[in-house]
Amino acid sequence: MYRTGGLEPINDDQKTLDIDGITYVVSEKFRTMLRDSFIDWGTFLEVYHNNLNYTLLFDQMVKLLNIKENENLREFMIPLVKEVYHLPAKAHISCMLKQFMIYEPVSAAIHSLFTTIKLHYEYIVEMFISSRNKFILENETRDKTNDIIELKKYWESMNQQYSLESSSPTLLFLNPPKGMKSDIHYSVKGKEDVISPLKDAIKKFHYLGYCPKVPQARLKALLDFPINEFVTAIRSMDPLAKFPNYADLERTISDELKRMPSIPNIPDDIQRKEPPKELINNMDLAKWYIDEILDLRKELLKYGSMYEDFYLEQAKIFVDINDKVKREFIHKHYVDL
Repeated sequence: MYRTGGLEPINDDQKTLDIDGITYVVSEKFRTMLRDSFIDWGTFLEVYHNNLNYTLLFDQMVKLLNIKENENLREFMIPLVKEVYHLPAKAHISCMLKQFMIYEPVSAAIHSLFTTIKLHYEYIVEMFISSRNKFILENETRDKTNDIIELKKYWESMNQQYSLESSSPTLLFLNPPKGMKSDIHYSVKGKEDVISPLKDAIKKFHYLGYCPKVPQARLKALLDFPINEFVTAIRSMDPLAKFPNYADLERTISDELKRMPSIPNIPDDIQRKEPPKELINNMDLAKWYIDEILDLRKELLKYGSMYEDFYLEQAKIFVDINDKVKREFIHKHYVDL
């Protein structure tokens, strides 16, 4: 096989991680995917040896190096592969981490935590609507009540009609996209001191949903949910309402995050070569650069393994956090605040 020496699997005991019933293999993936790149490149050269053309070579380069294809780049193949070749080692590693999806276990673990928190926030919204309805009826304030069933039907219909594809219409329509209405009634006579801050906080919250490419950013955005304002408003209308001990949960999460491993250091100590002067044909020159890029990336193999361990430890911590948060939210061992 095409120059795959040194890329054979060396670890008989694969490291795996279970997240929501799915088992992720988190070892040897970097090595295996890089080996596949060599095999794909070698197979391509063998198949098109006698009838290789510029278009075929460009398309293979885009696929092999995971370059975002752009028609305007087609005439600049040599400058492009030269630029890729001379990227810092850290950039090569970053490209491969994305291409091989080495971060996948972390993304899956954060998604699981995201879902746990999202479901709890949806419960809090429904709890607010229920508490408010009850307070209005018992105190005859004549404020408009909310029908949560009808609200959900409306939100879901808007979600489908406008192809919003939101994973939580409930949270999205707290502060809906421009031109759409939430239809939630908030005002409660005599409770302006807690309702006004809640409405102001909701205006600052935007539900973005989840994206596996930027999991931490989407989790951070979700945590902007105005939980304190909702709790204050609910407790004002229903003093017997109980909630998780959010302060303890925050401390627990903070302690867990302190265990996060350090990002591997990648020195840029690999010497780059200059192409042989006799290579004047653009296709031969491009093939030379692609060969050198693959060989350079093979030398970075140990750092790929380090990142596998890095992401595995990260994922384990997020799984632990989710277990603790889910236990508190689902079992509802709530306390007086």
